[in-house]
Parts: sequence; structure tokens; C-alpha cells
Amino acid sequence: MRYFSFLIFLAIMAYLVWPYVHLYQLNDAVNNNDKAAVENLVDFGEVNKVHKENLKWKSEQMAGGFLPGMPDMLKKGAEMMAGDIDADEMLKRLQAIEGEPWAATSFAFFESPTRFTIRLGELGRDPIHVQMTLQDWYWRITAIYD
Repeated sequence: MRYFSFLIFLAIMAYLVWPYVHLYQLNDAVNNNDKAAVENLVDFGEVNKVHKENLKWKSEQMAGGFLPGMPDMLKKGAEMMAGDIDADEMLKRLQAIEGEPWAATSFAFFESPTRFTIRLGELGRDPIHVQMTLQDWYWRITAIYD
């Protein structure tokens, strides 16, 4: 029974450390400007979907007190202006923080068993929030918020 308890403890500890290993891999990819590694760590389809939804939401919030019909125009404008985020854009955003991502991490923990949130930078100083999701037994970035 003691051996079985120890194995369960090791499994839980490995699970808790697992996303931090992927954060460290992201740190190395950003420091080495390695686009191929970034492409392996990021689900760009999901990142772009969330990015466009976020821009649409921001345009709706800005258009709250404007003329009738203006929110629809702003939504369409946000959709057209929303360019896709690729490996170059992701590297540029992550390199824009002060220092390397590992050192700039001010918060990193589980939001749920399959979602992990990272804050790069200090609150009040325009931090970048990165969201990782467990996909096919691999942690991948599925959203980035500036």
C-alpha cells in the first residue's frame, strides 16, 4: 500500500510540474528565436480564433454609447483588421516583455485540470497573459492576451 501511495504521489507531482516544463521550453524558444519550436508549442488556429473574439468583444465595449448601427460597423472593422498571429508575431510579442519569459513570470498556475494560465510581467505594467491547454497529452498555448 505504501508503494502504491508513493506512485500516486509521484504521478501527481509530475502532473503539477508538467506545464512548467513547457513554459521553460517556450522560454528557450523565445531566447533562441526558434520559430519551429514556437510552432510546436502554440496552437495557432485556436490562438487566432480567441484573438479575433477578443477584438470583437473590445469593439463592442467601445461602441456601447455610439450611434445605432455603429457596433456592427466596429465589429466588422475589428474582424477585418485582425491579422492572424503566426510564429513571428508570437515571438515578437513574447520578446517585447522585459527580460526573458521565465524570469518575467509573475504568476503561473492551473485554472482547471486541463488549463494553465501564465502572467508575464507585473500587474499594472501591461502584462501578457498566456493560456495553455492540455491537447492530446501535450500542453499548447491556445490564447495570448496583451
